[in-house]
Amino acid sequence: MKINSQFTILIAGILCLPLLCMLVLPVYMYMTSSQRYLMQNYNEMRNVNLQNLSDNDWNEMKKHLENTPPNTQILIYYNDTAIISNMKEIKNGARLTSDNLFDFVRSTSGIFDYQFRAICFESNDSTGRDNNKGLVVSRYPIAGNKTKHKLPFFFLPMFLCLIAFESFTVIIVIKISKSISVSIQDLEKSMQKIADGELDTKIDIPKKGRRSNEITSLMENLERMRVSLKDNQERRTKFIMGISHDLRTPIALIKGYTEAITDGVVSDMDSIKKALYIIHSKTDQFENMINDLINYVKLSSTDWRKTLEPTSLEAVMNDYAKSLGLTADVYNRGIFTEVKIDPELKIPLDRNLFNRMLENLFSNALRYTKEGDSITVSGVQTKDDVRITVADTGCGIARKDLDHIYDLFYRGTSSRREKGFGIGLSVVKTIVDTMDWKIQVDSEEGEGTVFTIIIPLSQQNEKKALVQTV
Repeated sequence: MKINSQFTILIAGILCLPLLCMLVLPVYMYMTSSQRYLMQNYNEMRNVNLQNLSDNDWNEMKKHLENTPPNTQILIYYNDTAIISNMKEIKNGARLTSDNLFDFVRSTSGIFDYQFRAICFESNDSTGRDNNKGLVVSRYPIAGNKTKHKLPFFFLPMFLCLIAFESFTVIIVIKISKSISVSIQDLEKSMQKIADGELDTKIDIPKKGRRSNEITSLMENLERMRVSLKDNQERRTKFIMGISHDLRTPIALIKGYTEAITDGVVSDMDSIKKALYIIHSKTDQFENMINDLINYVKLSSTDWRKTLEPTSLEAVMNDYAKSLGLTADVYNRGIFTEVKIDPELKIPLDRNLFNRMLENLFSNALRYTKEGDSITVSGVQTKDDVRITVADTGCGIARKDLDHIYDLFYRGTSSRREKGFGIGLSVVKTIVDTMDWKIQVDSEEGEGTVFTIIIPLSQQNEKKALVQTV
C-alpha cells in the first residue's frame, strides 16, 4: 500500500473515530440508563400482569417510572406484591407483607434515603373492599456513606472509546513505520549489491500490493540503472576486446616486417622498400584507428554540444557534394548528388561532426560496393523535415544483421580483412540521437542499402533560440 494511502487512512481514522464515539456514546448511555432498565421491567411485568391491573393502572405506573431520576432504585408495591423492582434485594413479582417491606426499609435506611409515594389503582377486588392503594418506594445512596463509590456511568464507554482510538492510532503508525523501514532496507540491500558490482542479480521489485509504496517504486528506477550499468559494462568489455583484436593485426605486421629486416631475411633493396611501404601503410592504419577511438570517446561527452551554431544546411551539403567528385574517379564508382534545401534554412549543428556523419555513411557505402556500382548522396527539404539520404547499389545488408548494424564493433561480414574498428555506424547513430534526429535504413541483399537521416524542422527553431541564448 502506498505510504500516502496509509497516512490518509490514519488521518481519516483520527477524524472519524471521535465522531463515531460521539454517536455511539449517547446510544450506549440510553441503552444502559436506569430509566430504560425500569421501562424494560415495566413492559415485562405488564405482559405477565400478575395482579390483573387495568390499562389505566399500568399507565399510571409508567408515569411514575418516567419521572424517576437516573440512578434511582424504585419499587412499586401493591397487594403484598413487588410489581416492579430494580432493587437487587427484591425481585419482580416477589411476595412480601407490609411488615416485611418496612423491616427491609429500616435495615437499609443507613445506606439509602427512601421516599414513599401513594398510587391508586382501579379496584378489581370481587369482595368490593377498598383495596386499590399502592405504594411507590424509591431510594438513592446516601452521600458520604461507606458504600463503594461508583464511577459515573459514562466513564466506561468513554474509556473504551479512548482505548479504541489509541489502539487504532498505534496500529496504523506501527504499520506505516514498518512499511517505510522494510522498504528502505530492501532499497539499501539492492543499492549495496550494485555498489559491490553484483550487476547480474536482478533486483526483486515488490509487486503492487501491500509492500508496494513510493519507496519501492524507486527500485524500478534502480533496476533500470542496474541494466544500464550492466549494458555499459558489456560494451566496455566488448570495446576492449575489439580494440585488442583490431590493433593486434597491424602491430603484428609491423613487428613481422621489422624483424625480417633486422634478421636479414629481407636483404635486397626492393624487398626492403616494399616492407617499409607496408610498415608505413599499417602505421597509417593504426593512426586512423586511434583517431577513430578518440573521436568516438569525444562523442560520449556533452561538451561538443556547446559548439552548435546555426548553419546553412544547403551550403554544408553543397560543399560535401563537391568533395565527392575526385572520389568517383579514384574508386570507379558512379557518384550522384542532389541538394534541394532552402538556402535560408539554418540548422543548429557542429559542421565537423555533420561532415563526419556523412563521411561515415559514404565510406560504408564505398566499402560495400564494387567498381561500376553507384552511390547517391541527397538532401531534400519537405514541409515538415529535411531528409539526408545516402544510397548505394552494393551488396546490401542481411536481414539478420539489420538490428545490429549500430552496435559497437559489429560487422555484417565474418571477414576480418575490412579496415577499421566497425564503429562508423555507431558514431552516426550517436550523433543522430544526440541531435534528436532520426535515422532509417532500408536494405535488400544483392540490391543495395539506403540510409535516411530525418531532421524535423519543428524542433530546430527551439534549438536555434536556445543556441542564441547560450
